[in-house]
Amino acid sequence: MADYIVYGDLNCPFSYTLYEILCSQNLLHKVEWRLVEHTSEVGSYLGSAESMADLASDIFSIRNRAPDIAISLPLERGDSFFPSLCAIATQLIDPDKATTFLRSLYKALWIEGKDIANPSVIFHCLEEADLPTELETDGICEETLTRWQTEWERGNFGLRTPALVAADGRNLVGLLNPESVFSFLQGEDVTPVDMNSGSRYQERMTIAIFGGDQVADLWGVLSSLRDESNILLPQSQPALQELLLSDERCPDLVLLHNDGLQDNLADLCRQMSHITREKQVPLAVIGQPISDGEEAGLYDVGVADYLLQAREPAIIQARINLLLQLKRSHDLLARAASIDTLTQVFNRREFERSFEIEWRRGQRSRLPLSVILLDIDHFKAFNDKKGHLNGDNCLRRIALAVKESARRAQDIVSRYGGEEFCLLLPETDLAGAQVLSENIRKRINDLNIRHCPSFKDQPVTVSLGISSVVPSHKGLSPRQLLEQADTALYKAKDNGRNRTEIFSTETQQ
Repeated sequence: MADYIVYGDLNCPFSYTLYEILCSQNLLHKVEWRLVEHTSEVGSYLGSAESMADLASDIFSIRNRAPDIAISLPLERGDSFFPSLCAIATQLIDPDKATTFLRSLYKALWIEGKDIANPSVIFHCLEEADLPTELETDGICEETLTRWQTEWERGNFGLRTPALVAADGRNLVGLLNPESVFSFLQGEDVTPVDMNSGSRYQERMTIAIFGGDQVADLWGVLSSLRDESNILLPQSQPALQELLLSDERCPDLVLLHNDGLQDNLADLCRQMSHITREKQVPLAVIGQPISDGEEAGLYDVGVADYLLQAREPAIIQARINLLLQLKRSHDLLARAASIDTLTQVFNRREFERSFEIEWRRGQRSRLPLSVILLDIDHFKAFNDKKGHLNGDNCLRRIALAVKESARRAQDIVSRYGGEEFCLLLPETDLAGAQVLSENIRKRINDLNIRHCPSFKDQPVTVSLGISSVVPSHKGLSPRQLLEQADTALYKAKDNGRNRTEIFSTETQQ
């Protein structure tokens, strides 16, 4: 019997993601994959704008948390009962080939967008796995599926996401990124990640399509965009405004659907353009032909383009890509303004902006936030004796070493002052920050940057101070957290330099 059990659903994008994570790391042999139905209300969601919006949001979260996993928005999700029976039947024939069959089913739905309840799709997946194309899905298969479903429901794991259960009683439920899966399989207790948080910079650009109940009419457009872009489908104007005001989920383009039902399209565009202009997000409209006067009026209130819904999807996609390219160019300019030109890490202004964002995120997620302050020991003497060119080179090499040590996308490395750097570490506790701090200190020692003769040509070293907190609306403020890290840094200096100190009440004494 396997060490772990997974209760996964063919119609669940999070289950597919977990399956791919385990496959990519050759870890499927450690788990028994039991197919269940997380919710009985999936079926075809083509007629349900709300279900379509929820699924688009789920895929957005997956792409943020597991960017190496290929996944696209399918047009529909069919009944998973029969393909689940087929998966159980293949297990009875050949467990290894059954793994290939199950993976083919998942990919057929979540990459190719096919209806896995269609017999021809199942037939093709069986052929891919080199399995018999005629299966006996008898009473044994149905009894097994019913038993697994009962176990799932009795476990009270919650709906919509897979559950990973260990023999020792631990379980992990939710959107599982690769790091949390590996830690769990190594015997650690893992907290599920926040589905709404993600990396600060995403590989794919995000389009928010506001189409109301008629969003399914835009499937031709959606199908041409779903692979290259993240798609969000807000169901109301307040929901769209919330996205635009979000730090983590703000789209790169807003596309309004003119379904002819708005009382005054120009007024809606005027309201939205106030927010999109402030966030530097282009606003476009897609719909049926309108008069030249109406179109000109939309441009006057801030619309960047009006797209005809009846045009070929390739033409619409090309014009949308042009808007996204303009947005990307603007973002690159903004990013350049946030970088310290000498060291190529973030500058202090960007650190302070990011600190506010991560603090608010920590308040919502109730996950720890840590800060490391780093100062180069005796840098003034180095700069004075060896010259500013050597001093600049020293700063660049140390900045690169710090940046290469803090490899997570959400970790923020910035130059805080002359020879002082700051690391902002979301979702990192004190122990994790201490491990990273020591890795950085040793890595800089290994650079072997020789100090001036008055220091006997010893290597340049650094001192580091750490503070950590779970942000809340009461208690410690961001400024106080930074002051604690500064106090710990000075303690490291007082204790002989080339060391890490953690803030504690004793540190203040």
